[in-house]
Amino acid sequence: MKKSMRVAVILFLAGVNPLPFHTETPSTAIAHETCNRGRIALLDSAYTKESFRIHYLPCSPGSFYLGAEEYQRYFRGWEYVLQNASLDYQIIQDGDVTWNGLAPYRLLILSNTASLSDAQITAVKRWVKKGGRLLATFGSGYKDIDFDTSEGDLSTHEGEPGLHELWHDPFSSLFSTFSFDPAVDVRITRYEGPTACLDGQLVDDVLPYGAEGNLLVEQPDSALASLVVENLNQSQPAILRNCYGHGLVVYYSFAPEYIVSKEFGLPAPETCDDGQNWAGRSEKLRILMLCTINYLLAN
Repeated sequence: MKKSMRVAVILFLAGVNPLPFHTETPSTAIAHETCNRGRIALLDSAYTKESFRIHYLPCSPGSFYLGAEEYQRYFRGWEYVLQNASLDYQIIQDGDVTWNGLAPYRLLILSNTASLSDAQITAVKRWVKKGGRLLATFGSGYKDIDFDTSEGDLSTHEGEPGLHELWHDPFSSLFSTFSFDPAVDVRITRYEGPTACLDGQLVDDVLPYGAEGNLLVEQPDSALASLVVENLNQSQPAILRNCYGHGLVVYYSFAPEYIVSKEFGLPAPETCDDGQNWAGRSEKLRILMLCTINYLLAN
């Protein structure tokens, strides 16, 4: 791992704001990267907010969810990490997910962005193929914007295939571990690239997570980590890295950003106490998140 990446992670965990991460521009970079090498786009999606409104109850005695605002517990976790690392980022909206809208950015973060239109999916794929870097988590790109309260929105309708093909998952649905193991952990199998910063940080190579994950159809040998799922013999990939055209994709089949938001009470002031102690639970996850960001910016 590059020394500058280790320094950024150490400063971040110590509560010090390191300088933005900068690297030299590779010869294969597309034109817009030369001017905005380190810029990061974090999507705040109204489409995803509407999907959460349909599927999540508001905070009440019988629910610790936030209704439509539950979606913020995902991208706000990434925002927390970006802010504390003093990285150059911008929150973008659904209307910005076009070829021209993504052109100024080096890295796009989709944080359980459950609902994307065909036009958005096409734009993201084109942008990645031309050299963009994509970091996607959990249910990102698996649903469309034709909402269906019968859970029919769990698959992309006829038209542009979902983003899942970017990480070589050929299926079009999200199958969660929630029904049989709602609190999985992650076992790191290879310490390189996005996971390099975790080398020497874990006990028995297990990254504590404690929430649900996404079961993928493909079981690629190139996976950098696997989900630790009870009563499931088949290994389930947790972190995938894949080249797509001139671009690079890292996909988590889990959502570490959710744990960050729970630990730090995001989105403030829209909190809803679930009775759990979240203190300290995101420390190692934040190492992974920052390491992945720096890896994608540097490569």
